[in-house]
Amino acid sequence: MKRVFVTFLLLMFLSGFAEGKRHRNSKPYFAALPPSHASLLLQNQMVNRMGLVRIGDEQELKRMVERRELIALPESDAVKIASSLPRNRRYVLPITRDFLLTLAQQYYAEFHLPLQVDSAVRPKDVQRKLRRRNASAAPVDGETASVHETGAAIDLSRKMTKAQTQWLEQRLLPYAYLGYVIVEDERHCFHVVVTDNAVLLEKN
Repeated sequence: MKRVFVTFLLLMFLSGFAEGKRHRNSKPYFAALPPSHASLLLQNQMVNRMGLVRIGDEQELKRMVERRELIALPESDAVKIASSLPRNRRYVLPITRDFLLTLAQQYYAEFHLPLQVDSAVRPKDVQRKLRRRNASAAPVDGETASVHETGAAIDLSRKMTKAQTQWLEQRLLPYAYLGYVIVEDERHCFHVVVTDNAVLLEKN
């Protein structure tokens, strides 16, 4: 599995500038791990390997919260939740929450500011509505579907200084290399998918 991630990272580095030039309605930019078809394929392969359930609607989401299969995002000095994120979608997998806490505490120790979460779990019916408004949004189904539907992903706001952005990129890249996460460095956010390998981070 680690070999797959190494190959993926190499491909993303090589394609970074080209992907940035093709970014819709934007100026060219370089992202270490730009959004791509290959990334979506890898994300879906990972969540399928983990046996994760794709949440269909708000009722199914509620039941998973009641069963503690999804847990609430933390709110602390180190983690801020965007006010635009509905309260009933402020949930993620436990392993995703643990990784967020670890990363946010490191960020807070460096900058004395919180990481902001813009998006977390997103059921299929919500993704379907988003897809209608935004054609570039990931599909609801198929091999490149949005993994927000599983609760494994979070979007971290890019509303930060250049130094803070570089710190976060440099922190996430090693985690991606080790297979703890899959990261897309997007224009407005860092899309982070936490894998089951991240349990090793808590043990180290």
